[in-house]
Amino acid sequence: MMKTFPKAILWGGCIAGTLDITAACIDSWINFNVPPMRLLQVVAAALLGPASLTGGIFTAILGLVMHFSVAFTFTAIFYQLSRSFPVLLKWALPAGLVYGAVIFIVMYRGTIPLTIALRSLYLDNVNHTYPKLRWQQFIIHLLCVGLPIALAARRFPPKAKSAYGLPP
Repeated sequence: MMKTFPKAILWGGCIAGTLDITAACIDSWINFNVPPMRLLQVVAAALLGPASLTGGIFTAILGLVMHFSVAFTFTAIFYQLSRSFPVLLKWALPAGLVYGAVIFIVMYRGTIPLTIALRSLYLDNVNHTYPKLRWQQFIIHLLCVGLPIALAARRFPPKAKSAYGLPP
């Protein structure tokens, strides 16, 4: 499995996904009194709409799977970018912070509005309100998402290739 799925993507996605969902659970509990299971159901609502809030543990698990899918996808994107632009690995700390900011903007002004628009195609009672941009979430994306992704990519660089493109 490690030959087709680089360690950087596995570790970066697992660490970023875990840190992000943990921080989001703490943030939603403190600021909105929303328990972790409800938060995960809200993540699943991106796909299922309001029905996810009545699905119990099953929609919470779906939300968790969706969350980690996003974490692995963003990790794979950074991994590929770092192979084309090695400076991202040389300057992993600032690159990770900038990447976390980019992920935040993409999620809150791209992905979330798109899922709202798509849900309106197959659901009747879609809330068209975009989430507010909050500083807490921005900081979480910098430190708990972008940074671990960049550091994982730096920690597990690609294997060197010979002049013929084959492993040494």
